[in-house]
Amino acid sequence: MSNILDYLAWRGDLTLDKDPFNSIDALILSCLSYVNFDKVVPAKAQGKITIEKASEKFFSLHSQEELAQDKSFISFAPAMLRALGQCERFKNAYLSYFVDDTDISREIQFAALEIDTSDDRVFISFRGTDDTIIGWKEDFNLSFMTVPAENEAAAYLEKVMKGRLDKVRLGGHSKGGHLAVYAALAANSDLTSRIENIYNFDGPGFNHEAMESEQFKTIKPKISKYIPESSIVGRLLENTVEPVVIKSTELGIMQHDPLSWQLEGKQFITCDFPDKISNLFDETMTTWLGEMSFEQRKVFVDELFSVFEASGCENLSMLTKVGVKGTKAMISRMREIRNDSGARVKTLMKLFFVNINVLKDSVFKEKLEDSPLKIGLPANLGKKNGKQ
Repeated sequence: MSNILDYLAWRGDLTLDKDPFNSIDALILSCLSYVNFDKVVPAKAQGKITIEKASEKFFSLHSQEELAQDKSFISFAPAMLRALGQCERFKNAYLSYFVDDTDISREIQFAALEIDTSDDRVFISFRGTDDTIIGWKEDFNLSFMTVPAENEAAAYLEKVMKGRLDKVRLGGHSKGGHLAVYAALAANSDLTSRIENIYNFDGPGFNHEAMESEQFKTIKPKISKYIPESSIVGRLLENTVEPVVIKSTELGIMQHDPLSWQLEGKQFITCDFPDKISNLFDETMTTWLGEMSFEQRKVFVDELFSVFEASGCENLSMLTKVGVKGTKAMISRMREIRNDSGARVKTLMKLFFVNINVLKDSVFKEKLEDSPLKIGLPANLGKKNGKQ
């Protein structure tokens, strides 16, 4: 088995005219927007730069010691950029119109990148969230509000493609996958006709109302969605299309890391359906969201993430290794929640830690068994549409 870096090493000598663009290429380009291209890739109307030259410039500005400080799951992105800059398949692709708009006061986290590939196509890569707690909260916020990044994605696509006749592919990982679909939903009819493919890699879905629109019915055949077996973020809201389920080398929630997704040749290694915990999460969230108003959803999300924040952890990677002190703080915070969302928060926290395998920790397991959090996982755990 191999991953996307192995793919570039083993198949990067095959240009797109010899071996056409595929879904693994789409994942790679979707993740390229995770790279901080500030002072590397020009903004709109300021020129363009090849991936090869962008890689050289990026590594002249950032030392290995600096890059090693990144402990998030997106820390692989610079290594991927280096590999892209050295392979025949992508080194001559052009990068332009890099936008990075992150402003906590405006509650916006948006970045995107235009990639002109050698097969006369434009690929728009929308950046997803990293594994910070704040970033994941933004994914959950999609259940009750239009986040600013959605409007930014729609405007970005419109600006990039204005006055052009190119065919375009849209893609993103995590929230970026959701933004790719949202941008297509907001596109005018002329632009819609030029959208060739829309790739959503483990990103949230949409509310039912959006999927009933005529525009969604137009773009639906162009959407491809991919999730790992233990998907959480990719199961939020309703799936726009039936997802392809990919094998991962990670456990639980850490399968969100695209570098862990397994492939062979130019194909993902797939399985028939998500695992039991992922299915239970999906069923639980679908039921709850159907019962809650948008205001109740907001309260629920705020309360849920206040528990994560009580741990003292900044990202999900740290949460998978949370110690006794952080665990006690989280349980204490859960006990303080007295409103209607309290029981739901406790249930979801139990599912979350089952998912990331933290229940192997004897101290945490004992705390959960002795606390009001104890819930029974039903006998039909993971059954969905008659599947086990």
